[in-house]
Amino acid sequence: MKRKTKGFINKTFRIVEYAKPFKKTLILLFVISVGLSAISIVNPYLIKLLIDDVFIAKDYSLLVVLMFVFILIFFLNTIVGIFHSYKSQQLAENIVLGVKRRLFEHIERLDLGFFSRKKLGDILVRLDDDVYGVEDFIGILIDDILMNVLTGGFILGICLFINWKVTLSALCFFPFYVLSQKYFGEKVKKQRKKLLKLSSNFLSFLQESMVSIRAIKVFVLEKLALKKYTKQSKRLIKEDLKLTLIEGYSGSIVGLITFTPLLIILWYGGFKVITGALTIGSLMALYTYIGKLFGPVSSLGSLNIAIQSTMVSVNRVFEFLDTKPKIKEKKNAKILKDMKGHIEFKNVVFNYNPKEPVLQDINFDIKPGEKVGLIGPSGSGKSTIANMLCRFYDPVSGKVTLDGVDVKDLKIDFLRSKIGIVSQETILFNTTIKENLRLGNHRATKDDIIKAAKLANIHDFIMSLEKGYNTMVNERGVNLSSGQKQRLSIARTILKDPKIIILDEATSSLDSQSELKIQEALENVTRGKTTLIIAHRLSTIKNVDKIIVLKDHTLTEIGSFDVLMKKKGIFYRYYQAQFGRSNKRVKDLAQSTSNRGATQDNMQQISEK
Repeated sequence: MKRKTKGFINKTFRIVEYAKPFKKTLILLFVISVGLSAISIVNPYLIKLLIDDVFIAKDYSLLVVLMFVFILIFFLNTIVGIFHSYKSQQLAENIVLGVKRRLFEHIERLDLGFFSRKKLGDILVRLDDDVYGVEDFIGILIDDILMNVLTGGFILGICLFINWKVTLSALCFFPFYVLSQKYFGEKVKKQRKKLLKLSSNFLSFLQESMVSIRAIKVFVLEKLALKKYTKQSKRLIKEDLKLTLIEGYSGSIVGLITFTPLLIILWYGGFKVITGALTIGSLMALYTYIGKLFGPVSSLGSLNIAIQSTMVSVNRVFEFLDTKPKIKEKKNAKILKDMKGHIEFKNVVFNYNPKEPVLQDINFDIKPGEKVGLIGPSGSGKSTIANMLCRFYDPVSGKVTLDGVDVKDLKIDFLRSKIGIVSQETILFNTTIKENLRLGNHRATKDDIIKAAKLANIHDFIMSLEKGYNTMVNERGVNLSSGQKQRLSIARTILKDPKIIILDEATSSLDSQSELKIQEALENVTRGKTTLIIAHRLSTIKNVDKIIVLKDHTLTEIGSFDVLMKKKGIFYRYYQAQFGRSNKRVKDLAQSTSNRGATQDNMQQISEK
């Protein structure tokens, strides 16, 4: 219990941190809450005066005064209540916006390993549904806890003033509230947590189904997908109904505990009226006040359930906020004023976990302006090398340097702004072609964009569209071919004008004709740049300065085409598999496209021989 109370207080202080820019609103809300609480308890005392001093004493003048007071209180309560609701909602929305911005910014800063470990559905739920749990939490703090404590305090004081004996007789039922709410609070928390987990899994299933809709249709899996959808939906409904049932039981028990002391007041207070120890007005006032007192007490008791429910979402939000990024920028991180593009890997070791090595003792040097091919079977660590160069991951040991400076010592934004990546999977956003290209350089002019598109061999295609550069690109670029998306990506990289280019299997999924156009565009983007080409098709590395060959998580060969062919090692066998000959230069053989389609699986099989 102490741990939960401590957790609640800790989360409260953390959320209040986001309210610091709105101190004046907080003070105003507190003053209004005091006023509303005081106004809300005046009526029962006026009823007492009405019965004892007006009806029994037959004082008409006091009746007129009390009627005006009733009317004034009604309007005050209505107007102030509306203003209080507006200001509290405004404060809650501003705090939630601060939390959402902080959460989104923090998630952007997390390393790629985080996204590989977490389901997309879970991330989306925390960014949306769970964040609004923070809003519910704020509502509980302001509208429930603060208002109920103030109102309950005022009512208790007046009840004790009217008749302390009758008041105390009703208070003996308060411990039952605490016990019942503690019991049901645990039940609700556990069920709510289970429901949120099911919702995350369901959202992940929906996301996977929509992304894979083409495969579902190809393999005629519609009925199977519908069956899974129905099964998970029914499970959600079942667990949601279970939660509703638990909350219903809780409400019924609270109602029973509320009814019992009111009955006692009527019995005990009625006896006092008969004996002359209590006036009828005082009894009615006490009955009304105790009813009102059990309102805040019941609300505060049942708040345990609401708090437990919202705490699940709040804890999930702060769990992400407390996740430490593995890639951190040093306080004294620097930039390179005159960057050349000299890359070195020195004794680099990397793994995602100690039992599964990815790279071991990797050493190579890429001079400024050099073009280097990187080949190897699946899982040999090719893309990991590119990821470490961009600092998406850091080595377990060893160094990755740029112009002699460890990339860990550089500003992350600076480092990544100097590296351009053209990958097999092109990422395009749901906006215009022009805006997609401008992502490479936000300051690019219209002429800059057109020039880059021409160099990427995509300008003519864009102009053939009805709206040209203002044509909308659908989500993930589904209205474009693979070659067109690749050329847009190349144009975007040209606009970025990086010092280093990484071509990560940029043409592996293209046909020969599309590949030819892409190769021409790539020549434009890589001219004069330090270039790392990750490839399965050896035709894409026919003009490189040297080739790095990976196998069994380590660097096995490095050298020019001629050197590696004479060595007759791993590269020689890869080359034989793709072109069927071993005694001619790749430049000559690459002109024949009949056998260009050797896949990564070929490499894998050869590397195992």
